[in-house]
Amino acid sequence: MRQSIDNIAKSPYYLSPQVKDYTAKGEKIYFGTGLASSKEESLGFGFELLSTVLTSLALMREFEAESVLHEIGTVGYNIPESLRGRLIAEQLELVMCMIKNLGLEDVYNIETSHSYHGTEYFMDILQYVKTKLDPFYNLQNFQSYGNYTIIQIAQMKYLYETEDAGVKLGWIVGNNPILDNVDQSAAVSLIKQGRLSEYYFDSLYRYVFPEDEFYFVYIPAGMDMVSGMKYAPYTVTKSQNRPLLTQPIREYLSKIPDSYNKRRSLKNYEKTIINNWECLFGEIKTSEYISNQERLIDKLEYIQNRVLGT
Repeated sequence: MRQSIDNIAKSPYYLSPQVKDYTAKGEKIYFGTGLASSKEESLGFGFELLSTVLTSLALMREFEAESVLHEIGTVGYNIPESLRGRLIAEQLELVMCMIKNLGLEDVYNIETSHSYHGTEYFMDILQYVKTKLDPFYNLQNFQSYGNYTIIQIAQMKYLYETEDAGVKLGWIVGNNPILDNVDQSAAVSLIKQGRLSEYYFDSLYRYVFPEDEFYFVYIPAGMDMVSGMKYAPYTVTKSQNRPLLTQPIREYLSKIPDSYNKRRSLKNYEKTIINNWECLFGEIKTSEYISNQERLIDKLEYIQNRVLGT
């Protein structure tokens, strides 16, 4: 049983210090995905969504959790309503396809945030978060994205309370220390930095709800294979050199020139996608007479075909 957590505990993963000894019986491993970046809508799920999905399944097994909870964040985006509806439908269809093809019906649950945003319980949580973060409204960065931050924290709290979401899987840039305690000074520092990521939201959650036993695990951010810029793993916009989950991965990679950033992306794919897949579903057999990079691509292609049913 310790094999998977030993793998997860190594780079490129980052864990709350106490999570290695945590048992999540009766609880869920939770992660969220979105419809857009802070600047524009997503073209669809990034290939690196598999990093999140497969890591969450490995965590579920390791911590003996009840299931995985995948929330599709559907509220808080500055995009047309018609586009929002289309993106939600496309993402739900793709996730349902993956669940069926991998036989995850009993352990993989989907939630859309708009389905509970109108409830009285959620509105009470939202108001509490607003009040708690009121001292930061004069900070310039919080004026820009404070409302979205409030929504994110309130959603986390709602799912923590109603769905027994005890471990949250997110993404991180760099190797910032995971904060067990966040006082007002630390919260101000995070807001002034203005770097929106799961680490940012989780740290501010610690400030708002310091008593909650909510634990955090992080995978690396998605990476542009040309520029090396970091992004949310699950969203891909038109300005990024990153594959969509629905794009044939071998064909996509053949068009990206060999570079340090491409090789580094593939190394992360190996650690977060291939290693977890083989831990969960068994070794993928490949030819012994090909290069290591070709072996990785063969395995990624196999996983993609299984996920999409192609």
